[in-house]
Amino acid sequence: MRERIYGVTIRYRRPVSRVEQTIRFSRGNTESVVAAMTALAEAQEGWINIEPWLPDEVLAEVPVRSGMGAWFSGRGPHVPMATWMPPTAGGRRATPAQIGVEHGTGPNALARLREAGIAMPEGWVRRQDHAKHGIVAELHPDVMPEEVVDWLLRAISELSDLVPAGDRWRAVVHRPG
Repeated sequence: MRERIYGVTIRYRRPVSRVEQTIRFSRGNTESVVAAMTALAEAQEGWINIEPWLPDEVLAEVPVRSGMGAWFSGRGPHVPMATWMPPTAGGRRATPAQIGVEHGTGPNALARLREAGIAMPEGWVRRQDHAKHGIVAELHPDVMPEEVVDWLLRAISELSDLVPAGDRWRAVVHRPG
């Protein structure tokens, strides 16, 4: 899209997404999430959010944070959420696939995960491990989507401080709109 501002032509992309689909799944049945990851990786666009699929009565018990509370708090959300982004080859440089995990368990989450036997796989590069902003890592180019989903589910389960994750999950697939 182009726009002229003060006689200068500016090109930009709209940062808008549309939800393509919502996938409900369990640990033993991740094929539909893996298929969505494969499709986004081929298209080199979009992202997938993965979170526990909690019943309404459990969600009602989760403490609600106000906007100001979230802004000034040193921790992330009570219910963890993971994001996977596919690799891209365009632009100035190629970017590898990435994951992020928001959680409310405080600093040094990767150390706690490692102690629980959920260390980041070989070849993944830690970019961030922050109390409020969560974990961010770049993935090895040869990693299989099944491995990514498995690690994310185990990490979310371990980082669920108030809400047990259980075995019901939801993946929300986003594509640019």
